Amino acid sequence: EESAKALYLLERALAIDPEYPLALSLAGWCHAQRSVYNWSDDIGKSQAMARSLAERAAEMSGDDPTILAVLGAVHTFVRNHGTARVLLERAVTLDTNAAWAWSRLGWLENYADQPQKAIANFERAMRLSPIDPMNFNNYVGIASAHEVAQEYDIAAAFYRRALEERPNAKWIYRNLASVLSGAGRFDEAKEAFD
Repeated sequence: EESAKALYLLERALAIDPEYPLALSLAGWCHAQRSVYNWSDDIGKSQAMARSLAERAAEMSGDDPTILAVLGAVHTFVRNHGTARVLLERAVTLDTNAAWAWSRLGWLENYADQPQKAIANFERAMRLSPIDPMNFNNYVGIASAHEVAQEYDIAAAFYRRALEERPNAKWIYRNLASVLSGAGRFDEAKEAFD
């Protein structure tokens, strides 16, 4: 619901100024979320819209770290990992304090089976922005890195930490159930699954 509200506001902003790169990139982010979290009836259309908006924003603003971080996130969601890495690395080169870019780089390292690099990036993101409302996602990222490393008990602890930060992020339970099962903690896994 909040993503739909954001998209509505971004569309209004773009009606006023169609060449506003931050609004374009954030609208792309909303469409990317719709495709990843299955909030759309047409996943392919949402992915195409995310890519289109991201590309338009990139053409207009290749030197804004925030926009580059958003674009990197969009490209991560639509599985253009090479492009995402280029954008995110450019963002942290321009602004070494770009917490969101470090977080998104953490996810790319998870996808590349580089859990130690991922953990370092997530931890850096949290040091840079310790009260960020999105830090729950950094804890999920750290948990995922431990899952990649087959350190299931540690992963479970970080998934639980993420749930403490964001109790309504029910989707985290699917990850928690998986690592608890991997750790042989089947009763807890069933509880998380339920």
